[in-house]
Amino acid sequence: MTAEMYHAYFKEFDNDPELYLDRSKFTHYVYDPARVDAYIARQREKQRICFAIMAGDDMAGELVIKDIVPHISASFGICMKNDGFKGRGFGTQAERLAADFIFNELDIPTVFADAIRPNLRSQHVLEKLGFRLTGEDESFRYYRMDR
Repeated sequence: MTAEMYHAYFKEFDNDPELYLDRSKFTHYVYDPARVDAYIARQREKQRICFAIMAGDDMAGELVIKDIVPHISASFGICMKNDGFKGRGFGTQAERLAADFIFNELDIPTVFADAIRPNLRSQHVLEKLGFRLTGEDESFRYYRMDR
């Protein structure tokens, strides 16, 4: 992901009210270049590996590999740009490729992921890819997949 890609992505990004635990706190995302620059800096500072999820020439979302412990474990998170890209298989394919990349390119045998409780679509995708539920709390469901 380049800075230019991030800025283009966030210009069309919108929050999903269905994914808020407390929907009274929902607000539409408003693009702010300084906020995007700060987000990019945090990703780099935390040494995360960031990938664009592409739909042709359009960026549909981002996938971030994080919490990397070399040769032990990593986790990933995914976010689609807006509702126009959800339910079309882009996220499923990105998560499948990310797990393969973590297992085979990074030589990490364990991948973790989580899904916010209202996000049934994300939970379904993780389970379909072979992740198993390892726990949950009031906010999240936690998953694990081993090579």
